[in-house]
Amino acid sequence: MVKQEKKMISRKRLLLLLTILIFSAPPVVIGSPQNTIHPDLTEQEMLMPCSDCHSETTPDLQKEWFNSIHGLAMVKCYQCHGTFETFKVTPEREDCAACHADMLKKCPADKPCWDCHVPHSFKTAK
Repeated sequence: MVKQEKKMISRKRLLLLLTILIFSAPPVVIGSPQNTIHPDLTEQEMLMPCSDCHSETTPDLQKEWFNSIHGLAMVKCYQCHGTFETFKVTPEREDCAACHADMLKKCPADKPCWDCHVPHSFKTAK
């Protein structure tokens, strides 16, 4: 019974959070390298893993990441996209360099990584 009550409370919190996100989120342009403000979250919500919300709000994207090499290696969203304060939809090459500096030396300097690798799945683009 306690487990069902926790699930119900969790669903209500998620519904409330989604409602807030939908009505307060600024427009996001996918592929834009500029920073985009993440919707306001409480201090408590900032402690939650990104996947707690994104598994419901962007399930395909979250699943793609989860099954990727980065997901399997437990690379977290903030490591590429920044924290709530520094959030950016599209990471920059320098963000990839934190782990892949050696690979960036082999790549064309005028292209972002995702021109050759599909974001979140990290397969070579065809």
